[in-house]
Amino acid sequence: MALFKGLQQSKERKKAKAFYEQISRMTGDPREIRKLRALMNARLTGFIDMTFIEGAKDLERHQESGLGGHDPGGFSRAYKAVKTVGGLVVVYLPQKFTNFYYDLGTKYQAAHLTKIRAVTLADETAKEITQLLRLDNPILPLSFLRIEIANEEAAEDGNKNKEEPDLQKDE
Repeated sequence: MALFKGLQQSKERKKAKAFYEQISRMTGDPREIRKLRALMNARLTGFIDMTFIEGAKDLERHQESGLGGHDPGGFSRAYKAVKTVGGLVVVYLPQKFTNFYYDLGTKYQAAHLTKIRAVTLADETAKEITQLLRLDNPILPLSFLRIEIANEEAAEDGNKNKEEPDLQKDE
């Protein structure tokens, strides 16, 4: 049975890599191409988020183990099973990008990067991937950090409004 599982995983990986490599060269019905590019965008967003979190968690485990240093020596694979509406789907992202997002997660967890800086760096690389694959819409990874940033900014704005005296007086 393990042999069949390995063959199935191999087929899924080949299919995922082929989809990645062909997405920028697809021709045919423009609507179908837009749909497939949107699908790739969503899958890569999930992949990037998972890889970032994987790096952060690996560093956290490394720190909790009591071993010195900030490098857990971890590694993230170029293939991941990403949850979609239709179930788990294997997604491919070249190793150089996977390494970047994994390292970004470890640096964020080690407090070497602020939330804003982590999102900015993630966006810059996501823009490169978006252009490389000719996706119609930009990949916007790390939405969970974007939400935290927005909530913190809203809280700061709320605190500023409480601190500032009301300049309008009833006459």
